[in-house]
Amino acid sequence: MPRHNSTKVSVYKTPDQEWLTLDSRFTFRCHAGLACFNRCCRTATIMLSPYDLLRLARALEINTGELLKRYTRREMDAQSNLPLVFIDLSRSPGGGCPFAGTHGCQVYHSRPAACRLFPITMGSRLAQNGIEDFYFCRRLDYCQGFDADTVWTVASWRANQGFQAYDEARREWLNLILAQGLRGPLQVEAAVLDLMATIMYDLDAFRSLAGATAFRQTCGLADETAAILEQNDAALLDFSCRYLADMLFTPGKLSGIFEKLADRFVQCISGAQKKNCAGRPAVDLKTKN
Repeated sequence: MPRHNSTKVSVYKTPDQEWLTLDSRFTFRCHAGLACFNRCCRTATIMLSPYDLLRLARALEINTGELLKRYTRREMDAQSNLPLVFIDLSRSPGGGCPFAGTHGCQVYHSRPAACRLFPITMGSRLAQNGIEDFYFCRRLDYCQGFDADTVWTVASWRANQGFQAYDEARREWLNLILAQGLRGPLQVEAAVLDLMATIMYDLDAFRSLAGATAFRQTCGLADETAAILEQNDAALLDFSCRYLADMLFTPGKLSGIFEKLADRFVQCISGAQKKNCAGRPAVDLKTKN
């Protein structure tokens, strides 16, 4: 996992400006001909969902553990005390996003959800009927993209940028963070948080753990299911969220599982770090944008 920062952040923070709706309109067009091109990438705060990490890892042909180690930092959510992962701008020699090149984003087709939605920012909160989203426009003073004649609604911008697939794939993860936040900060040992961070974000390491006999016996995981998780990234992502929900919200489950799997957990992380996942099928993760 990436180096840990003790700073607390929050996914609950409400922006101090008027919310937008899906029908709200704005003008925007970013392109290489603008004097400000790439400038926003130097100071961006980019939170990564597990799906973002999978897409980036497959695009870069490295495993998720290596991606986390090279390019990210970890912080703790202030409300839930669950780990959050961000692109670490300090890793780039010149500062800014390590994936930003002279001619633009070098991982454009697999860029994270936050980058796809910019200049719109989306926040979420847990309501009685599930997750409630809100939007606002981040108008950077230097950004010339807003001077364009191209008119969008929030809904049409989401569709144009291929945001829907990313949004749907992160919903269960987001629900975990928000639901635990309503219960209050999780009070567990650092080693347990490390285990949870690995299950949540280092999915290639979790794949190794899920394939272990000890894990299958402890969790009652059928061989057929384990075989699917070995080959299918989308199924693994879904399973990791359901498994974490069970760990978090079933009384006594979290500490019991960690005690049984601690040794195997360390072995699996070590093993996963040695693997390169370039050849793993990821058809189920691809979108056109």
